This record gives sequence, C-alpha cells and structure tokens, in this order.
Amino acid sequence: MSDAHTALTLAVQGGRHAEAEALVVRWEQGAVREHGAGSAEALHWGEVRADIAMLAGDAGRSCEAWMAVAAARLSAGQSPDDPAVEAAVDRAHHQWGRIGDPARARELGPTLAGLRERVPGRREGALHHVQERLRRLRGGLQTQP
Repeated sequence: MSDAHTALTLAVQGGRHAEAEALVVRWEQGAVREHGAGSAEALHWGEVRADIAMLAGDAGRSCEAWMAVAAARLSAGQSPDDPAVEAAVDRAHHQWGRIGDPARARELGPTLAGLRERVPGRREGALHHVQERLRRLRGGLQTQP
C-alpha cells in the first residue's frame, strides 16, 4: 500500500474522516493539475473521496463525488456503457437512496436523473426509480430508498 493510502487508512480507522477527506482532496487536485480531470490518477482519488464520504456516513457527499467521477469519465470520452462509468452512476444512485434529508435528496436528484438518462445501467427501471422518488420528494412525501 502506498504512503498516501496508508495515511488515509489510518485516518479513517481512527474516525478522522475530515482529515482523510482533506488529504484526498489535496491529492485529487494535484492529480487534476498534473494529469487532467479525466486521468486515471484523478479518477482514482475521486473514487477514494466518494468512499471516504460513505465511510463517514455522509451519503450526500458520497453521491456527489460518485456523480463527479461519472461525469469526468464521460467528459473524458468513456462510453456510457463502460463498466467503470456504470459503476460510478450505480454507486451514486445507491448513495442517493441512502440520503435521509429530503431537501438534500431533492437537490441531488435532478443531476442523478440526468446521469441515469445517459447511463441507464444494467438494472431495469433505474431511471424510473430516480424519477419516481423525485416526484415523491417534490410532493413532500418520504420514500423508501
């Protein structure tokens, strides 16, 4: 394991998620400057950032990070049916379903729906699920993830 990953692992294991996220953001920004937003290095750190947010219990931040990874992959020319693109959208969708704050879910839902239109994934009805949950959230009804 690299020194960077060791530092992150120790921070997460110690419950220091904010410290871990700050490290990852710094490394991700450096990778974007050095290699570009669609580079393997930058995408790796974006995925790590999404996982750290998930481990910290922040489904909204994790969802946002996974959506950013998916958008960067698409912008870099990866196909919507590329397994890495599908996985990023699927993970964003999963995290979105775990957001307990209806306002936050409403905020992120349209972006996720836009990604689902481009990247339907292999799960039948994924776009419909997002659209239906958004309709319910906009109507003030709570929905099950």
